[in-house]
Amino acid sequence: MTTTDQPPVLLIDMGGVFFSYSFWQALAYWAGAARQDLRALRARWRIDGPFDAFERGEICSGDYLEHLRRVLGLDLDDARMTAGWNAIYGEADAGLVALLASAPVRARFRVAGVSNTNVLHAGCWRELFREQLKVLGTVWCSHEIGATKPALVFFERVAAGHGTSPDRLVLVDDIAEVTGAAQALGLRAHRYQGAGGLAAYLDTL
Repeated sequence: MTTTDQPPVLLIDMGGVFFSYSFWQALAYWAGAARQDLRALRARWRIDGPFDAFERGEICSGDYLEHLRRVLGLDLDDARMTAGWNAIYGEADAGLVALLASAPVRARFRVAGVSNTNVLHAGCWRELFREQLKVLGTVWCSHEIGATKPALVFFERVAAGHGTSPDRLVLVDDIAEVTGAAQALGLRAHRYQGAGGLAAYLDTL
């Protein structure tokens, strides 16, 4: 079977699409555990170079947690830092899970997940959402690939893992900058705002 004969690969972003999350929940946990002012922690929190490096698997969990302790001014051990780090999760999108499990989608697409994530988060959500994740053939994580979306190398490695080319990928992501960048790379992409909108988009392909 040639690349063009194979069904396209529908790539579902995890955080913000497959399940909800909020980093404010992590800060609230740490504020309570360390007896610090939540507003002060919010002012110190930022997505920075070490955060991005952690998502690419370039630094270990211990080093990143130590970085967080310094930035946020926390005196918490690794166990409580990790508990806060993993306190961010909400619920899986039941409508999306049902759509991905439906016969029409399964007949037309190979379905996989993609995530800019790190080893601590991935270990948590793989267990937390283990039942819902069964609708995905696999999940490609940035810390395992060594690159984050929307970098071309990320999509090239995902495509290669499916024995196809990037132009046979269909990305579903909640961030407009990511879907726009993916489209500029030659992928088809949809900004997720609900299962109904995704179903309508898939019908146009």
